[in-house]
Amino acid sequence: MPRLLRAAGLSRSTFYYQVKLREAGDKYEDLKSGIKSVYERHKGRYGYRRITAELRQAGHVVNHKTVQRLMKVLGLKSLVRP
Repeated sequence: MPRLLRAAGLSRSTFYYQVKLREAGDKYEDLKSGIKSVYERHKGRYGYRRITAELRQAGHVVNHKTVQRLMKVLGLKSLVRP
């Protein structure tokens, strides 16, 4: 192990920090599924503001900036009706 770390140019603590991050998983997993369900229920017409409002009505404590960032990560973009 020390040889591999030396060859990769990583310290031991950095290696174990990255291992711990991978095992932790995604802390926004349930919020992402909630965003997707609201988005799909309204046929993609809701943006981050309205999705945030719906999530708050459902009892989630969430910031609009978090919803906006997660929507960007998920590739969800609101559609403008003609």
